Amino acid sequence: MKNATILLAALFFLYSCGSSDSEAEALSAPEINMWNIDQDSIGNLTKAQVLAPDVDTLSPDVILRYLNNNNPNIKLEYNKLSGDTLFLKIPEATFLTQQMGSSGPEIYIAEVVYNCTEIPGIKFINLDFKEGDHAQPGTYKRESFKLTP
Repeated sequence: MKNATILLAALFFLYSCGSSDSEAEALSAPEINMWNIDQDSIGNLTKAQVLAPDVDTLSPDVILRYLNNNNPNIKLEYNKLSGDTLFLKIPEATFLTQQMGSSGPEIYIAEVVYNCTEIPGIKFINLDFKEGDHAQPGTYKRESFKLTP
């Protein structure tokens, strides 16, 4: 009987020292993938999903932080959300429109569109910035870009 009491006490102790609910939820949080857009050797845009360890939810703030961290020369800012369209602005777009060459802006805008349209309910991305030689503002959707897997 004494051994059974000791065993029960040990099991209770081990159970109470286990992970809390919040720790268990953190360990089982779903992994979120983001889109990486690139260009192959013959100039076609390609897409691939990559694990984004800093992204824990699909919200405009989190996605914009991810995109801004990956592209420090371009600062995307949230403007508003209206229906199925997310409105973003780039206050200083010179790097995007003048310094990324001709294919760089297309790759960047495609990456913005693909990642932001991962947010449930968002189908269109309106980008507001001063037009330049290599990029123009407007409303984009995934079908605006010809991408290969």
